Amino acid sequence: MSQAQPGVVMVSLSEALSEAYAIAIGHHRAGRMGEAAGVYRAILDADPRQADALHLLGVLAGQTGRTEDALSLIAQAIALDPEAADYHDNLGSLRRTGGDAVRAAGQHARALALEPARAKAAFNRGLALGDLGRMEEALGCFRAALRVDPGYGAAALAAGRLLAGGPEPLAAERWLAHALSLAPDSADAWAAVGRARLAAGEADGAVTGYGRAARLRPDDGAALSNLAMAVLQASGALPEFPRADRPEASWAEPLARALDLFLAALERGAGKVAEAALFRTAVLTIHRGMMDDTRLERIARRARDRLRRAPGDGAAAACIAHGLYRRGRLVTASRLVRRCLRGWSEEAIRADPQAAKWRQVDARPVFLDALAGYRPRIIEAGERSMPVPPAAEGGAILLVSVDSGYWRRFGGWFLSHALKDPPGDRVHVHVVNPGAEDCADLDRRCAAQPGRLSWSLERIDLSAHAPGAETTYYACARFFVALDLLDQTGAPVFITDIDARCTAPLPPDLRNGTGWDLTIMRDRRARGPFDDLIVSFLGIAPTAAGREFLGLVCAYIGWFFDRGGAAWTLDQAAPYAALHDWMRRGRALRLREHEFLRLPWFDFPVKGEG
Repeated sequence: MSQAQPGVVMVSLSEALSEAYAIAIGHHRAGRMGEAAGVYRAILDADPRQADALHLLGVLAGQTGRTEDALSLIAQAIALDPEAADYHDNLGSLRRTGGDAVRAAGQHARALALEPARAKAAFNRGLALGDLGRMEEALGCFRAALRVDPGYGAAALAAGRLLAGGPEPLAAERWLAHALSLAPDSADAWAAVGRARLAAGEADGAVTGYGRAARLRPDDGAALSNLAMAVLQASGALPEFPRADRPEASWAEPLARALDLFLAALERGAGKVAEAALFRTAVLTIHRGMMDDTRLERIARRARDRLRRAPGDGAAAACIAHGLYRRGRLVTASRLVRRCLRGWSEEAIRADPQAAKWRQVDARPVFLDALAGYRPRIIEAGERSMPVPPAAEGGAILLVSVDSGYWRRFGGWFLSHALKDPPGDRVHVHVVNPGAEDCADLDRRCAAQPGRLSWSLERIDLSAHAPGAETTYYACARFFVALDLLDQTGAPVFITDIDARCTAPLPPDLRNGTGWDLTIMRDRRARGPFDDLIVSFLGIAPTAAGREFLGLVCAYIGWFFDRGGAAWTLDQAAPYAALHDWMRRGRALRLREHEFLRLPWFDFPVKGEG
């Protein structure tokens, strides 16, 4: 028998392998993947049947994105040692990552059969079953993991997250409470609380949950975006989530907060969902008159970047256009919108309220110059008559234009206010497509108010136009009628709405048309060129400038109807674009302005009282 040489320490193969594994695992845990892989391969070079080395090299391959290599290596390890539960468990996790939840669940089940008390395998099987929509089985797996290890917070969190997105989101609360008892500063758990409460309709609770998650992860764009969504829903400003305890006067602060959160989320890497939500929320905030110029400019800068990447993004274009409008650059805004809408179908434009509204705002000089002398075909399309014309003498005329439904709903109510004060103002009612009952009613009312009340009618077929054209037309037809009344009576004509309440007669200078050509009502909240001039009160004096301005507005409206582009708010976009053009060119126009929210002779709106 040979003797060991003095001073030489003999190391067995098992000891050498044990030391090599310790070195490799140390590298692996420290994230030194290259060094770890080198040692694992060295072990396999020494003994290709080292199943642990194959398994760990496979785990490393999966961690570095080489899924196919990982699957092959762990499968080889299982072939050498089919009784190792952790091999099956890790192979199952790889299969789930690759989208094969069915085989993943089976692999985890095999791991549990080999080692029933393996909490991690029960947890992983629950994740795979959850992916397959097998909720009760998944919850059973998470319960099993917690029975084995009551401190396994990941299982409680996974159960809570699974339930938060299901039909009973409040059932998630118990699971999430357990997860938070184990890890009170878990951003994932607080985010799941937010999701569960939002799904349950508890928006305020969702703000609390998502808010805690965002504070724990201030640099996480997704966390900030989720919080912004919750703030929006809690505000009551979203039409689909109204709240009786959140009146419109309270919306400004949460809308501003949501916009700032979306902006912060995008700066921290949030994706397309947050970007789209930013622009939609901005449009809503502008429409409500709650957007300040500084915040809008920040959003417009983001929108300009978006348009470079996606030239057809209508909401982004609208944000830029609104910013240009506020700076008096409506011509540039007109060109931008038209460029953006190139290639859009008519259906797509009409499905997007901002696109439909902005298309009708055309302040380009070449367009407005082309309207000179334009005779709209829509004016000749119907049959207009005046059964009771205005009296030969009298002051200003209040003009309303309605369809049969609106006349029946508001007509008597409106007249009871408009004609209550003698001598008061004259009233002219124009009805589009009235019924026989409406005509008889108006005749009776005119006979009871001789010299004060007159009416006209129009029969027109608008079936060839887009849906909603009827409502748009009777709002716009009052401009055509106003031009007729101006020529027939030589008296000022004031366009108003039949659901507005007359609170006092007009003052003498307005009733007589003294010292002015155009009287307008502005909404000072800068809500857009289709909401700036509110034609619930717009007066035209029988002067050359007044007639010319009204003629331009009629041509503008007719141009859009003639080409099938008329939509709601055209009656307000047309006078705004015409007035903007006149001011830009320095045209002489004696203009009187009043503020929408402070008009002394009318209250708006009063639909709820009709």
